[in-house]
Amino acid sequence: MESFLKEYEAIILPLHLLSAIVWIGGMIMFIFAVYPSLKQIPNEKSMTRTALRTFRRYFNFLFFFIIISMITGVVMEMGGGYESRSPTLGAIVSTKEAIWVLMFLNFLFSYFKIIEAKNKCLNSDVDAAKDNIRLITYYLFGINIFLGIVALYFGLILQGA
Repeated sequence: MESFLKEYEAIILPLHLLSAIVWIGGMIMFIFAVYPSLKQIPNEKSMTRTALRTFRRYFNFLFFFIIISMITGVVMEMGGGYESRSPTLGAIVSTKEAIWVLMFLNFLFSYFKIIEAKNKCLNSDVDAAKDNIRLITYYLFGINIFLGIVALYFGLILQGA
């Protein structure tokens, strides 16, 4: 696997970084640009429906990048030989993997909260749907942004090793 990584590192590393940037950057963009714009829609039901459609499109788009991140991360972990080079590097790799797993689980939880919000909206419980949207936007995305920045930092350490 080491020779495979060396041969394709010029493709694998940029794909891994791109997928991480799209994932983390997309959440930052949603918090600071998209959601504040959605809140300007005067009709609450229209705003909620538009937010849910936007979430659905974003999550469908993002899933592709999450898969790329996972595949490239596994290839780099297997081909990097970090555990054999240093126990510290092995611990950093394990921690980074755990962070991305937590982020993925948070992503899945957010996705199910979107489905729940859609059902609440269809049942005319717009306030409960908006609560789910706020939960995802401010808290679940915030957690993933923090975790993603920590994982990117660990990735920089690994690239320097």
